[in-house]
Amino acid sequence: MAAEKNFENKIKTWLEEQGIYPFGTEKQKMIAEPVGYYEKRWGGSKYTKSGLPDMHVVVKGYSLEVELKAPNGKPSVLQLHNLKQIDDSGGKAILLYPNYELVFKNLILCILAEDFKNAAFNYEILKGRWST
Repeated sequence: MAAEKNFENKIKTWLEEQGIYPFGTEKQKMIAEPVGYYEKRWGGSKYTKSGLPDMHVVVKGYSLEVELKAPNGKPSVLQLHNLKQIDDSGGKAILLYPNYELVFKNLILCILAEDFKNAAFNYEILKGRWST
């Protein structure tokens, strides 16, 4: 579990460097111009729907649902079902392992640059991790 938490923290730090902050971040605490936000979901509560991706990330109005996994982590059947349902409804669902971190970062950078052709290319690579 520590490996997944470390990976999550690394992703959060990088997002904040790009101007993508957690909901409610005060303007004076932002190190880059805000261009998006993220919401970390906490599982295991009776008020939280099971199987939802770990993070909801919005970049310049584009919504991404991200399930983070440690290198040897395995998604549950319910998590895979939810990722498919998100994708089938036109959303972007990502199962992110550390070895695909650069593809995820490139996806975000392409959205920021409004390079949607390459953003779509990177999303298809990431989607291939769970949709096969």
